[in-house]
Amino acid sequence: MMSPFIQNLIAVMSAAFGALLTLAISVSHRQLCALISLAAGTLFATTFLHIIPEAARVLPFLSIFLALASGYLVFFAISRFLFHICPACAASHFDEQTARAFKNIAFLLVLALGFHCVMDGIGIVLGEGLEEKADWSIFMAVTVHKLPEGLALCALMIRGGFKKIEAFLTTIAIEMLTLVGWGVGEWTLKGTAEGPWFYLLLAHVGGGFVYLALHALLNESEEHSPRYILFFFFVGIAVISLTNWFPH
Repeated sequence: MMSPFIQNLIAVMSAAFGALLTLAISVSHRQLCALISLAAGTLFATTFLHIIPEAARVLPFLSIFLALASGYLVFFAISRFLFHICPACAASHFDEQTARAFKNIAFLLVLALGFHCVMDGIGIVLGEGLEEKADWSIFMAVTVHKLPEGLALCALMIRGGFKKIEAFLTTIAIEMLTLVGWGVGEWTLKGTAEGPWFYLLLAHVGGGFVYLALHALLNESEEHSPRYILFFFFVGIAVISLTNWFPH
Protein backbone atom coordinates (compact mmCIF):
# COMPACT_ATOMS: atom_id res chain seq x y z
CA MET A 1 0.00 0.00 0.00
CA MET A 2 1.29 3.49 -0.83
CA SER A 3 2.43 5.83 1.94
CA PRO A 4 -0.07 8.14 3.72
CA PHE A 5 1.64 11.18 2.17
CA ILE A 6 1.08 9.87 -1.36
CA GLN A 7 -2.51 8.98 -0.47
CA ASN A 8 -3.12 12.50 0.83
CA LEU A 9 -1.49 13.99 -2.25
CA ILE A 10 -3.78 11.95 -4.52
CA ALA A 11 -6.80 13.09 -2.48
CA VAL A 12 -5.77 16.72 -2.98
CA MET A 13 -5.28 16.05 -6.70
CA SER A 14 -8.83 14.66 -6.81
CA ALA A 15 -10.15 17.96 -5.45
CA ALA A 16 -7.96 19.85 -7.91
CA PHE A 17 -9.36 17.78 -10.77
CA GLY A 18 -12.89 18.61 -9.59
CA ALA A 19 -12.03 22.31 -9.56
CA LEU A 20 -10.49 21.98 -13.02
CA LEU A 21 -13.68 20.39 -14.32
CA THR A 22 -15.53 23.48 -13.17
CA LEU A 23 -13.32 25.61 -15.41
CA ALA A 24 -13.33 23.25 -18.38
CA ILE A 25 -16.90 21.99 -18.68
CA SER A 26 -20.38 22.77 -17.46
CA VAL A 27 -21.50 20.26 -14.83
CA SER A 28 -25.23 20.33 -14.14
CA HIS A 29 -26.60 20.39 -10.62
CA ARG A 30 -28.12 16.95 -11.21
CA GLN A 31 -24.73 15.51 -12.23
CA LEU A 32 -23.07 17.14 -9.22
CA CYS A 33 -25.68 15.62 -6.92
CA ALA A 34 -25.00 12.19 -8.39
CA LEU A 35 -21.30 12.60 -7.57
CA ILE A 36 -22.14 13.88 -4.08
CA SER A 37 -24.43 10.93 -3.40
CA LEU A 38 -21.84 8.43 -4.60
CA ALA A 39 -19.20 10.05 -2.38
CA ALA A 40 -21.61 10.00 0.56
CA GLY A 41 -22.08 6.28 0.07
CA THR A 42 -18.33 5.67 0.21
CA LEU A 43 -18.00 7.64 3.47
CA PHE A 44 -20.96 5.85 5.05
CA ALA A 45 -19.74 2.40 4.01
CA THR A 46 -16.18 3.05 5.17
CA THR A 47 -17.43 3.97 8.63
CA PHE A 48 -19.72 0.98 9.12
CA LEU A 49 -17.80 -1.69 7.20
CA HIS A 50 -14.27 -0.81 8.30
CA ILE A 51 -13.86 1.90 10.94
CA ILE A 52 -16.40 0.60 13.47
CA PRO A 53 -15.35 -3.08 13.15
CA GLU A 54 -11.69 -2.09 13.57
CA ALA A 55 -12.46 0.00 16.66
CA ALA A 56 -14.62 -2.80 18.09
CA ARG A 57 -11.53 -5.00 18.33
CA VAL A 58 -10.20 -2.72 21.08
CA LEU A 59 -13.00 -0.53 22.43
CA PRO A 60 -16.33 -1.28 24.14
CA PHE A 61 -19.50 -0.30 22.31
CA LEU A 62 -20.19 2.73 24.53
CA SER A 63 -16.76 4.22 23.83
CA ILE A 64 -17.23 3.74 20.08
CA PHE A 65 -20.68 5.33 20.23
CA LEU A 66 -19.41 8.35 22.17
CA ALA A 67 -16.46 8.80 19.79
CA LEU A 68 -18.76 8.59 16.76
CA ALA A 69 -21.17 11.04 18.38
CA SER A 70 -18.37 13.50 19.16
CA GLY A 71 -17.19 13.48 15.54
CA TYR A 72 -20.73 13.93 14.29
CA LEU A 73 -21.47 16.78 16.72
CA VAL A 74 -18.26 18.67 15.93
CA PHE A 75 -19.09 18.69 12.22
CA PHE A 76 -22.72 19.57 12.98
CA ALA A 77 -21.72 22.48 15.22
CA ILE A 78 -19.30 23.92 12.67
CA SER A 79 -21.91 23.67 9.89
CA ARG A 80 -24.64 25.09 12.13
CA PHE A 81 -22.80 27.99 13.72
CA LEU A 82 -19.79 28.76 11.49
CA PHE A 83 -20.06 27.68 7.86
CA HIS A 84 -21.09 24.59 5.90
CA ILE A 85 -18.13 22.31 6.45
CA CYS A 86 -18.55 20.64 3.08
CA PRO A 87 -19.83 22.67 0.11
CA ALA A 88 -20.42 19.49 -1.88
CA CYS A 89 -22.63 17.92 0.80
CA ALA A 90 -24.58 21.15 1.20
CA ALA A 91 -24.67 22.22 -2.45
CA SER A 92 -28.47 22.36 -2.49
CA HIS A 93 -28.44 25.00 0.26
CA PHE A 94 -26.13 27.41 -1.54
CA ASP A 95 -28.36 29.96 -3.22
CA GLU A 96 -27.16 33.01 -5.15
CA GLN A 97 -27.26 35.21 -2.06
CA THR A 98 -25.03 32.79 -0.15
CA ALA A 99 -22.62 32.58 -3.08
CA ARG A 100 -22.35 36.35 -3.34
CA ALA A 101 -21.47 36.49 0.35
CA PHE A 102 -18.40 34.27 -0.12
CA LYS A 103 -15.94 37.16 -0.33
CA ASN A 104 -17.37 38.70 2.84
CA ILE A 105 -17.06 35.50 4.87
CA ALA A 106 -13.87 34.13 3.35
CA PHE A 107 -12.25 33.70 6.77
CA LEU A 108 -15.13 31.57 8.07
CA LEU A 109 -15.09 29.55 4.86
CA VAL A 110 -11.37 28.80 5.15
CA LEU A 111 -11.71 28.01 8.86
CA ALA A 112 -14.55 25.52 8.40
CA LEU A 113 -13.28 23.82 5.27
CA GLY A 114 -9.73 23.89 6.57
CA PHE A 115 -10.80 21.88 9.63
CA HIS A 116 -12.61 19.45 7.34
CA CYS A 117 -9.52 18.98 5.16
CA VAL A 118 -7.23 18.51 8.16
CA MET A 119 -9.53 15.76 9.48
CA ASP A 120 -9.45 14.11 6.04
CA GLY A 121 -5.67 14.05 6.19
CA ILE A 122 -5.64 12.64 9.71
CA GLY A 123 -8.16 9.99 8.68
CA ILE A 124 -5.88 8.77 5.91
CA VAL A 125 -2.92 8.59 8.30
CA LEU A 126 -5.02 6.60 10.78
CA GLY A 127 -5.75 4.11 8.04
CA GLU A 128 -2.09 3.11 7.94
CA GLY A 129 -2.46 1.47 11.36
CA LEU A 130 -5.34 -0.73 10.20
CA GLU A 131 -5.70 -3.80 8.02
CA GLU A 132 -4.92 -3.11 4.37
CA LYS A 133 -8.53 -3.30 3.22
CA ALA A 134 -9.57 -0.74 5.86
CA ASP A 135 -6.64 1.51 4.91
CA TRP A 136 -7.64 1.30 1.24
CA SER A 137 -11.29 1.98 2.09
CA ILE A 138 -10.54 5.21 3.99
CA PHE A 139 -8.23 6.40 1.21
CA MET A 140 -10.86 5.65 -1.45
CA ALA A 141 -13.68 7.31 0.50
CA VAL A 142 -11.73 10.52 1.07
CA THR A 143 -10.44 10.64 -2.51
CA VAL A 144 -13.87 10.06 -4.07
CA HIS A 145 -15.39 12.67 -1.77
CA LYS A 146 -12.77 15.25 -2.72
CA LEU A 147 -13.81 15.30 -6.39
CA PRO A 148 -17.31 16.81 -5.94
CA GLU A 149 -15.98 18.88 -3.04
CA GLY A 150 -13.42 20.63 -5.24
CA LEU A 151 -15.94 20.96 -8.06
CA ALA A 152 -18.64 22.47 -5.84
CA LEU A 153 -16.32 24.82 -3.97
CA CYS A 154 -14.74 26.23 -7.13
CA ALA A 155 -18.13 26.61 -8.85
CA LEU A 156 -19.68 28.39 -5.88
CA MET A 157 -16.77 30.78 -5.60
CA ILE A 158 -17.09 31.66 -9.29
CA ARG A 159 -20.81 32.29 -8.75
CA GLY A 160 -19.82 34.48 -5.82
CA GLY A 161 -17.84 36.82 -8.06
CA PHE A 162 -14.34 35.35 -7.93
CA LYS A 163 -12.38 35.22 -11.16
CA LYS A 164 -11.97 31.68 -12.47
CA ILE A 165 -8.24 31.45 -11.82
CA GLU A 166 -8.70 33.04 -8.39
CA ALA A 167 -11.43 30.53 -7.49
CA PHE A 168 -9.32 27.63 -8.74
CA LEU A 169 -6.19 28.64 -6.82
CA THR A 170 -8.17 29.36 -3.65
CA THR A 171 -9.80 25.94 -3.86
CA ILE A 172 -6.38 24.29 -4.23
CA ALA A 173 -5.01 26.29 -1.30
CA ILE A 174 -7.86 25.20 0.98
CA GLU A 175 -7.64 21.57 -0.11
CA MET A 176 -3.86 21.58 0.49
CA LEU A 177 -4.69 21.77 4.19
CA THR A 178 -5.32 18.04 3.83
CA LEU A 179 -1.53 17.73 3.84
CA VAL A 180 -1.49 19.60 7.15
CA GLY A 181 -3.66 16.78 8.47
CA TRP A 182 -1.07 14.33 7.18
CA GLY A 183 1.63 16.22 9.07
CA VAL A 184 -0.38 16.31 12.28
CA GLY A 185 -1.06 12.60 11.99
CA GLU A 186 2.53 11.69 11.21
CA TRP A 187 3.97 13.73 14.07
CA THR A 188 1.40 12.81 16.75
CA LEU A 189 0.07 9.35 15.89
CA LYS A 190 3.18 7.38 15.05
CA GLY A 191 3.45 4.39 17.38
CA THR A 192 -0.07 4.76 18.78
CA ALA A 193 -1.72 2.07 16.62
CA GLU A 194 -3.45 -0.65 18.66
CA GLY A 195 -3.81 1.73 21.62
CA PRO A 196 -7.28 2.87 22.77
CA TRP A 197 -6.69 6.55 21.92
CA PHE A 198 -5.86 5.61 18.35
CA TYR A 199 -9.21 3.87 17.91
CA LEU A 200 -11.12 6.59 19.74
CA LEU A 201 -9.74 9.13 17.28
CA LEU A 202 -10.49 6.77 14.39
CA ALA A 203 -14.12 6.46 15.51
CA HIS A 204 -14.26 10.25 15.99
CA VAL A 205 -13.23 10.68 12.33
CA GLY A 206 -15.87 8.10 11.41
CA GLY A 207 -18.51 10.21 13.14
CA GLY A 208 -17.55 13.11 10.87
CA PHE A 209 -17.87 10.80 7.87
CA VAL A 210 -21.37 9.81 8.99
CA TYR A 211 -22.38 13.46 9.32
CA LEU A 212 -21.15 14.26 5.82
CA ALA A 213 -22.86 11.20 4.35
CA LEU A 214 -26.26 11.73 6.00
CA HIS A 215 -26.18 15.50 5.43
CA ALA A 216 -25.54 14.93 1.72
CA LEU A 217 -28.15 12.18 1.41
CA LEU A 218 -30.94 14.17 3.09
CA ASN A 219 -30.13 17.45 1.34
CA GLU A 220 -29.96 15.99 -2.14
CA SER A 221 -33.13 13.93 -1.62
CA GLU A 222 -34.99 17.21 -1.11
CA GLU A 223 -33.83 18.49 -4.50
CA HIS A 224 -34.11 15.34 -6.61
CA SER A 225 -35.92 12.02 -6.74
CA PRO A 226 -34.97 9.94 -3.68
CA ARG A 227 -34.58 6.95 -5.99
CA TYR A 228 -32.00 8.82 -8.06
CA ILE A 229 -30.05 9.88 -4.99
CA LEU A 230 -30.26 6.47 -3.29
CA PHE A 231 -29.08 4.72 -6.45
CA PHE A 232 -25.78 6.59 -6.45
CA PHE A 233 -25.53 6.39 -2.66
CA PHE A 234 -25.68 2.58 -2.85
CA VAL A 235 -23.22 2.57 -5.76
CA GLY A 236 -20.81 4.30 -3.39
CA ILE A 237 -21.47 1.66 -0.74
CA ALA A 238 -20.86 -1.06 -3.32
CA VAL A 239 -17.53 0.50 -4.34
CA ILE A 240 -16.25 0.37 -0.76
CA SER A 241 -17.75 -3.09 -0.20
CA LEU A 242 -15.55 -4.40 -3.00
CA THR A 243 -12.49 -3.58 -0.91
CA ASN A 244 -13.43 -6.55 1.28
CA TRP A 245 -12.65 -8.84 -1.67
CA PHE A 246 -10.17 -6.82 -3.71
CA PRO A 247 -8.08 -4.85 -1.18
CA HIS A 248 -5.29 -4.18 -3.69
